[in-house]
Amino acid sequence: MKRRVPSVALFGALSASVLLAALMLKTQTVIDVPQAGQDIPLSALSYKARAFEAKLSTVRLDWKSEADPLVGDWTFLGSNTDGQMHRLEAWLRLLDESGKQIDMFSQHCTLSPGAHDQPCKVAMNVKAATWKATRTIRIVVDWVN
Repeated sequence: MKRRVPSVALFGALSASVLLAALMLKTQTVIDVPQAGQDIPLSALSYKARAFEAKLSTVRLDWKSEADPLVGDWTFLGSNTDGQMHRLEAWLRLLDESGKQIDMFSQHCTLSPGAHDQPCKVAMNVKAATWKATRTIRIVVDWVN
């Protein structure tokens, strides 16, 4: 007698992973290296449907320490017109002159229902030489739901 339980469990697990993957959206933009304390407007970092929009609208870099290694926070401001929370992961990819990634930082955040200018901070601890070589920052946002 053949056992079918493992194949049914495997099918259920695959179906769930396919459904979860369908709920994800990846958005991205590229900015120049900002001056500390300057609010940078962002575009293309939103999850939009007919009934709502969840988005990250600005980012600001604030240094905590300018000694090597440099320590700072990237503060995103997000809004959410939906009645439910939206989870995201924000990735900061430091790119050199040729566009090659030289460092990366990320943080999970949740935008509350009806949020307006809600902060989401991504900590950065980077060697001074790496920061000096950085020409642009690619910001990638994975919208989980």
